[in-house]
Amino acid sequence: MIRYDKHKRKDCIKTQVRVVEGYRIDGKIKQRTIKDFGYLEDQINKDEFIAMVTKFDNDYKKEKLLLKKNNRKKFYEDDYSTKLNYGYKFLSAIYDSLELNKFFSNVTFKGEYDLNSILKYFSIQRILSPASKRHTTQTMRNLYGNNIDFELADVYRSLDKFSDLNTDIQKYINDRIINLIGRKFDYGFYDVTNYYCDIDLPDDDGGLRQRGVSKEHRTDPIIQFGLFMDENSLPVCMSIFPGNTSDSLTFQPTMNKIKENFSMKKIIAVADKGMNSSKNIDYLINSGNGFLFSQILKGKKGKRYHDIMFDENGYTYNSTKTFKYKTFIEDYDGLDNDGNKVKRQRKVLIYWKYEDALMSARKRDDKLNKALKSLGNNAFTIKHAYDEYIKSLYVTEDGEVAENVTRTIDYEKAKEDAKFDGYFAIITSELDYDYSKILETYNGLWRIEESFRITKSQFEVRPIFVRTRKHIEGHFLICFISLLLIRMLQLKMNYSISAERIIEALNTSMCIIDSLNKVRVLKNDEVLIFNQSNKLTLDNQTINDLLLIINSMNAEIPYAEYAKQEFDKYLNSIVFKP
Repeated sequence: MIRYDKHKRKDCIKTQVRVVEGYRIDGKIKQRTIKDFGYLEDQINKDEFIAMVTKFDNDYKKEKLLLKKNNRKKFYEDDYSTKLNYGYKFLSAIYDSLELNKFFSNVTFKGEYDLNSILKYFSIQRILSPASKRHTTQTMRNLYGNNIDFELADVYRSLDKFSDLNTDIQKYINDRIINLIGRKFDYGFYDVTNYYCDIDLPDDDGGLRQRGVSKEHRTDPIIQFGLFMDENSLPVCMSIFPGNTSDSLTFQPTMNKIKENFSMKKIIAVADKGMNSSKNIDYLINSGNGFLFSQILKGKKGKRYHDIMFDENGYTYNSTKTFKYKTFIEDYDGLDNDGNKVKRQRKVLIYWKYEDALMSARKRDDKLNKALKSLGNNAFTIKHAYDEYIKSLYVTEDGEVAENVTRTIDYEKAKEDAKFDGYFAIITSELDYDYSKILETYNGLWRIEESFRITKSQFEVRPIFVRTRKHIEGHFLICFISLLLIRMLQLKMNYSISAERIIEALNTSMCIIDSLNKVRVLKNDEVLIFNQSNKLTLDNQTINDLLLIINSMNAEIPYAEYAKQEFDKYLNSIVFKP
């Protein structure tokens, strides 16, 4: 409940506002403060303040009612208890299935610490609790049963070694994935993104941290990160490049890496328009591979398709007229390995979707509104996406050179762009693919885009704090393995839940070891609820997700309380089997 207590001060009386609850001790009812909100008279808007306090009080009452309804007991640690995350054991089992311990057993290394342990625990913590190398080292002991015998200096030395072994580790992991799960590789997905660094100026020694075209429209130096995935959305390999490397130029080095180290047959490379260049297409065809790329329709690069695209003849519609498509074979000029011009063919799919047209119109309207606002604010120092609809006039209406530059909205460009709303084009070397096969294959590319989002949000890969090339390469190898672990678990669960939900469920998997060496399994600091048959009560999504993870690993359902020896046995029984 809310209490309003008057207190006399030097020159006034003030009202202290608190949310309190009653409790009984020795048969007497007393009150304890849940939250002190300060003095009412000190608030600028008293009505909003009272509303906030009331909401807090109501929410707290609802929470208490729920706890009472579920008959939960709050477990308070004693002075000798330790709270630990046991959820990492599921990720640990997946990592162990890669058998990197065997790889590192053949590595000559002068250090006295275990390289495999450092790679393992940093990859897992990048998923569960991403932080700096220093903080991760300090908090590593929060993982249940984790015996750490390395220091921060050892971690940085290991990054150097991971850099030296980067390609070998990726190759070893790929071979293990083939034996463990198998690679579905009729086609593979490639894309590139970038991550900003925690520095103001780029490297002056030709290093990785350079200014380039930021995906997030930032001015910080960036690093380019290329990722190649198989049909199961499992990462195959990764490469990093200086931030000023254009997207298309990252493609061939990555494909060369695959060709040299991963012993794969013909691959249909699937990528967006950033990889669609004549050099990349020739490279793929000349190496016996294929391509399936999105195609620009606007501007000079797409001009040759405009007549066909806007001609209604030849389109096939769905029953609701919300989707139409046409395919055709076109000839194009390519170059063979000797640089000689050759005639080749590719299939082109052009389609239109009503939903995409609406979305494009909304995005353009949003850009126009922001552009108008920026004109009013006279804000032109920082580049924005909406700048494409702002034009600068350097002459007057009479054709004379203007004294001052005039900026205005380019409505003609907006009108021209509107013609392309909802249209999309894909080109492929696979002439036997029909439109549905082309769309199905290309739409798989969203998984790699999702992977980038996971690394940037859940894994917090950026900003990048390490400085040297080797430390940066070691850092990205850790992130690559983290992504592989979460994708392997998702594949095991048939991608039934998102990476975000998996991470939340694993971080919910907490336990407390008390002074009597008993282990209590917790959820949000509360002892989990079990019925008389020791079945976990399904009271929310997170617990449901945890059960899905447990079941997918063919593990037992944990009870609320264990002897530590029993709990250790349960955790050690968790094994990843595809």
